[in-house]
Amino acid sequence: MAKESRRNPRAKKSNQSGYNRMALWAAVGFAVLGAGLAYYATTMTFNIESQGLVEASGCSLNDFVNCDVASASSYAKMLGVPVAWWGFMFYLFAGLSAVVGVTATNKSGSAPFVAASFVLSIFSILFTFVKAYHLFSLGVLCLVCVGMYVSNFGIAVSLGLGLGFGPGGWGSFLGSYVSGIKGDTEKLGFSPQIVKVAIVAVLVFGIGFAGALNHQRDLTGTNGFDLDLAVSGHFRQAPIEVGTNENAAVWGNPEADITIVEYADFQCPACRESAFHLRPALFEFQKDVKLVFMNYPLDSNFNTSMQAQLHTMAGPAALAGVCATEFGDFWGYHDLIYRDQVSLSNQLLTKSAEDLGWDSRAFAECMVRDDVKARVLSDLAMGAMTQLNSTPTLFLNGRKLTYWRNTDFIRAVIREEKARL
Repeated sequence: MAKESRRNPRAKKSNQSGYNRMALWAAVGFAVLGAGLAYYATTMTFNIESQGLVEASGCSLNDFVNCDVASASSYAKMLGVPVAWWGFMFYLFAGLSAVVGVTATNKSGSAPFVAASFVLSIFSILFTFVKAYHLFSLGVLCLVCVGMYVSNFGIAVSLGLGLGFGPGGWGSFLGSYVSGIKGDTEKLGFSPQIVKVAIVAVLVFGIGFAGALNHQRDLTGTNGFDLDLAVSGHFRQAPIEVGTNENAAVWGNPEADITIVEYADFQCPACRESAFHLRPALFEFQKDVKLVFMNYPLDSNFNTSMQAQLHTMAGPAALAGVCATEFGDFWGYHDLIYRDQVSLSNQLLTKSAEDLGWDSRAFAECMVRDDVKARVLSDLAMGAMTQLNSTPTLFLNGRKLTYWRNTDFIRAVIREEKARL
C-alpha cells in the first residue's frame, strides 16, 4: 500500500502536464537529427560558395546520388542564406520547445511553444514537397536533404501526438489554434500567447538569419555588391565575336543558345578558382548552357604576347588538355590538374593521365604532336583577337562576365539572357 502511494504523486504529476512525453522525446530526437544534417548541409553550401567544388563531399556517391549539386544550386539558398540554415533554426526552435514540454509540470507555460512548433512543422512538411520538387528538377538524390525531410515529418507527427493529435486531427487543431489567436481558447484548452511566442521566434530566426547573411557576405566578398546594377551593367556591353575551336572541350548542352567561353591557363591561380566555381553555378542550367574551354597559357614559349615568362608549365598543360579531350575526359583531367595545381609538372601531367586509366606512353606521344601544338596556338590567336589581358576571361554570348566569381551574378545573367532569347 505504501509502495502504491509513492507511485501516485509521480503519475499525477505526469498527467497534469497534459502531454504525451514519449512523443515529445521523439520530437527532440528528430530535431537533433535534423539540426545535425542541416548544419552539415549549411557548411557544404558555404564551402562551395567560398572555395568552389574542389572535391566531392562524403554524401556524393555518383552523378545521381549527389548532395553537392543540390548544395551548389540556387535552390540551396533562400533570402540570401542557405535553406539548410533556416532548417537548423527551425530544428533548434522545435527541439527546445519539445524539451520545455517534456520538463513542464503543467501546460500553461509550455504549450504555446509546443503548439507554435507544431504549426511550423506542418508548414515544414509543405516546404519539404517544394524542396523535393527542386531535387527532381536537378535530377539528383540528396541523402542529407532526404534525412532532413524525414526529420520534418518526424517532428510534425511527434509534436502532434505530444499535444494529443494524430495526423487526422491536424486540421481541427489548426482551426482551434487560429480561434485561440483570435481569443477563443475553449477548444484549444490553453492560450497560444502569440506575442510571447513571436518574440522568441523572431529572436531565434532573426539573429540566426542576420549572422548567416553576414557570414555569407564575408565569405564571398559581396558586402555592398549591387546585383541588379551589375546585371544591368553587363547587358550594357555590346557583344563581340568570340572565337572558339570546333574541337574545344564542351560542358553542358552543345546545342544550347547560351554559350559561355572561358579562356584559361592551367597554372593561373585565379583560373583554378574559376574551375571549381563556374560549373557548380551552372549545374541547374546544364540544358540551357554550352561552356567552352579555350587555352590561353601565359607561357612565353607559346604566347608571343608575353614580354616575360610567367607560367612555364602552362603551355605543356594546355597540350595535355588537348590530348585529354582526344582521350575522352577533358573535364576529369581538367579537375585533376587544377586540384594539384601547386605541384604542376610534367610528372603530374603524366600521373593524372594514368589516374584516369590512360596509357601514359600514348598520352606523352600525343603531347608532342605538331597538330596538338597548332591547336593551342590557334586558341591563343583567337584569344588575342578578343584583346585578352588576363586569365581567366569569360564571355557569355559575346559579353564579358566581369563578376565571374559571384555565382548569384552568373545565374542572374543567365536568367536574363534566357528571357531575352
